[in-house]
Amino acid sequence: MCGRVGVKKGIEGLVLEHLGAAGATEDWAVPNPNVSPTNAIPGVRLVDGARVAASYLWGFLPPNAPSRAFISEYFTFNARADKIATGRLYGKPFKNQRCLIAVNAWFEWPKAPGAKKGTPCTIVPTAGDLFVFAGLWGPWQDPATGIRHDTATVVTTEPNELISELPHNRMPAILAPSEWTSWLDPATSVADLQALLRPAPSEWMEARMAGPKEFELG
Repeated sequence: MCGRVGVKKGIEGLVLEHLGAAGATEDWAVPNPNVSPTNAIPGVRLVDGARVAASYLWGFLPPNAPSRAFISEYFTFNARADKIATGRLYGKPFKNQRCLIAVNAWFEWPKAPGAKKGTPCTIVPTAGDLFVFAGLWGPWQDPATGIRHDTATVVTTEPNELISELPHNRMPAILAPSEWTSWLDPATSVADLQALLRPAPSEWMEARMAGPKEFELG
């Protein structure tokens, strides 16, 4: 499970430079050392064939969700890679509502055997300063306010060796630059999409014994 991420100042430039996506609004990426579900998380999707960066409410909400509480009740801030193709909640967005989630780090609190509390751990890229996760998005209108939100979930997969040793049993599905186009392309087959959702190599990341309190916004 991935339930906390970090977003630094300047991520807009990284997304524009590496993903070729300009923001839909000026404030689409809000720096936050401890992004949690229902907070704003930056992402990119195709709009009329072009990559557009925007802010998403973290946690997938189907159109009939009664409130944001649906996210914590059903843990829709993550979607398991092995279930998204056939599940009722994610089957449709997996086919035609895929997005990229851009962050600078994610956090875990692994527990040692017998420990009551986990130790904060920050996972950062070993090259560059950007992780790009596979994501799914969907529009939702809040029944209480009438405000429309774009919501998104992070796809998770089996852990690689590094994450297993923390220990932790899930990790975000991290996409390589060469895979971004295929993930967003509506014509990509289900088989090819599933092939992208394998654990990223341990060499792509580094685990540091520090948490959101030590995360520098830049």
